[in-house]
Amino acid sequence: MRQASAALTVRLATEADLDDIRQLNHQTFAGEIPQHAPRPDGRLVDRFEGVSTFIVVRDGDRLVGMCALRTERPFSLDAKLPDLDRHLPPGRTPCEIRLLAVEPEYRHGVVLRALLTRLVEEAVTRGFDTGVISATTRQLKLYTHMGFVPFGPLVGTEEAAYQPMYVTKESAVAHAGSFLGLTSERRAEPASFLTGPVPLSPEVRARVVSPLRSHRSPSFAEDLAQIRRSLAALIDARHVAIFAGSGTLANDAIAAQIARDGAPAVVCSNGELGERLLDHARRHGIDHEAVRVPWGSPLPMDRVVKAARRVRAGWIWMVHHETSTGMLNSVNALRDAGQAVGARLALDAASSVGTVPMSLRGVALASAVSGKALGAVAGLSLVCCDEPPMPGDDSLPRYLDLARYLDGDGVPYTQSSLLVGALATAVSSTDWPARYAAIARADRVLRERMEAGGHLPLVRGPDASPAVATWQAGSARDTSELAARLLNAGFALSWESGYLRARQWMQTAFMGAFEEDAVAPMAEHLARVLSKSLAS
Repeated sequence: MRQASAALTVRLATEADLDDIRQLNHQTFAGEIPQHAPRPDGRLVDRFEGVSTFIVVRDGDRLVGMCALRTERPFSLDAKLPDLDRHLPPGRTPCEIRLLAVEPEYRHGVVLRALLTRLVEEAVTRGFDTGVISATTRQLKLYTHMGFVPFGPLVGTEEAAYQPMYVTKESAVAHAGSFLGLTSERRAEPASFLTGPVPLSPEVRARVVSPLRSHRSPSFAEDLAQIRRSLAALIDARHVAIFAGSGTLANDAIAAQIARDGAPAVVCSNGELGERLLDHARRHGIDHEAVRVPWGSPLPMDRVVKAARRVRAGWIWMVHHETSTGMLNSVNALRDAGQAVGARLALDAASSVGTVPMSLRGVALASAVSGKALGAVAGLSLVCCDEPPMPGDDSLPRYLDLARYLDGDGVPYTQSSLLVGALATAVSSTDWPARYAAIARADRVLRERMEAGGHLPLVRGPDASPAVATWQAGSARDTSELAARLLNAGFALSWESGYLRARQWMQTAFMGAFEEDAVAPMAEHLARVLSKSLAS
């Protein structure tokens, strides 16, 4: 292959380039790929030439690469796939990429990088964030490497078959990285796969910067009502108290109710969050028995039932989504255990509400938060009650008096209209079945790519959460180095919590408005980084 000279230039085409464009078009799509019949003059005029923007790369005076950008519908692909939009990610603004051609002796990456870098910049400048292309089946591996996603059936002919594909701006950056000259520094933000804070949808972002309002205003009251209506539909939450604080505050409020009831409790732990429930129980003086198993192991409900019978428990308290390990404990098994011993149920559902379909019917008390799977901003916690609690007395701290949050207007103390508005928007604007499906798809892609790279998550099988996976990073180096490499590639993963660092664990999470098309490249980068770490 020929090395490009220092005279390599990339620019938008002018009239002076058209003859060379037609010659390269003929050479590629009539000579190399038999899409068109050869012409005696060796020139092929594209039917969309007059309505396309051509980008050309020249080595001195020689045209060595080109591609065409079309921004007006119908695209050429519309004629081949009448239902084109059905195959594309929703909410995107597509353009069409055509006639991508590079002289054979220049196919070493430099010319292609120059073309695609300018193409992305030109499309984004014009307000487009997704490109569709008919990709020759001879180069599908290359297109996939560049971030293109195949869809629909093949088009063209048997001799010149093409695969319809699309690429988003984010995917081009995430997949190609330095190959396209689009490093993570060019992104407004890295693709976030954190357990929190979570990426926000445009609608939620808009609410965060909306004007401040009094927590006594009608609009604030309507936001509270919207949250309660949405959660009633989403998780069968009958009564919802909203606190200004984190999930720890919500679990303190639950602990205060259990302590006030006075009956013994069985508290379950198979991870960091379960250990925190045990700490809540100790601090609130709850008479309790712990059922502990190693982190990442399923909770043995037979042991839970035996312990509850032994202490005549009035409560069973556990974490639904054990975020520390990626374990999804069974709510149905918890209900069965409660029914077997006549105990009321309490649940930490901070990472599961909005992650998986679930119902809180029959769960006396459950905690949730705004800043994880519900896709809003951290700062609000929720306690969902199957029945309203009894009014508090002087022994109960005012801020933990759950009944006060369910009486009157439900706002006993000052709260932020920005946080409440953002949560109201998040829970009411999200298409939850579509979100659950997106999480399941992302989880499938992640696990397949990681397994292909030789890595398995801590929790596998039916107990595994589709939204959080924990990965062993090896003991040879600090995970901060690995996280920095991933961040430099454009991916933010969880690693900084003390329990993760102590165990050399990293986590991937699909919380909030995550970028589904960045999952595959993230997994490939993560697998390579972990393989190098484990080998050192």
